[in-house]
Amino acid sequence: MTSPLIRYPDTTLVLPPVYCGSIRYYAAMAMYGAVTIDTQRRFNKRAKECHRCTIEGANGVQRLTVPLEKPTEWHSTRLCDVKVSSHGDWWHVHWGAIFSAYGRTPFFEYYADDLMPAFSGDIESLVELDASIDRFCRNALGINPREVTLDDATSTLPEVRDVEYYQIWASRYGFTPGLSVLDLIFNMGPEAPLVLKAMQP
Repeated sequence: MTSPLIRYPDTTLVLPPVYCGSIRYYAAMAMYGAVTIDTQRRFNKRAKECHRCTIEGANGVQRLTVPLEKPTEWHSTRLCDVKVSSHGDWWHVHWGAIFSAYGRTPFFEYYADDLMPAFSGDIESLVELDASIDRFCRNALGINPREVTLDDATSTLPEVRDVEYYQIWASRYGFTPGLSVLDLIFNMGPEAPLVLKAMQP
């Protein structure tokens, strides 16, 4: 069954791997009939999305960063070769932060068991970590573009707009756009795809 979110069924969108990607990332992905995650691109130290995400909890916006093993040469390292560091048991810290932020949201208990394995500390590859969380997010959002090669593809992200939705901390901070899609999933549950649809131009 074709997703009602798809606007470009015959075009492939090329995306970088991301860690707990943003709502905008998934709103863009949902518009395409096919997607390829480019894990062969060079690692760019300035492009933090592959190992950093933004959530919101009781103390406001919080950025979570996965520590990485330092390669021999950053400039020639591909994303697929980047390893996750075990420094500081980061996975416990991140899961604790996610639980603290979203443990009281309407749908956290419904989804938590499916997401938790990504934070076991057993995944050594950055792209495998990102892919594990990406699978959870796609399943929760009901989007399933075909995985294809780079032929006939576009890397230009379509414009999407921020749309307000229920956020558990909005009474304290107001609506906060641009968060990890986990915020949308845990707050809105099965209605999350309606928000993605409303974000389309």
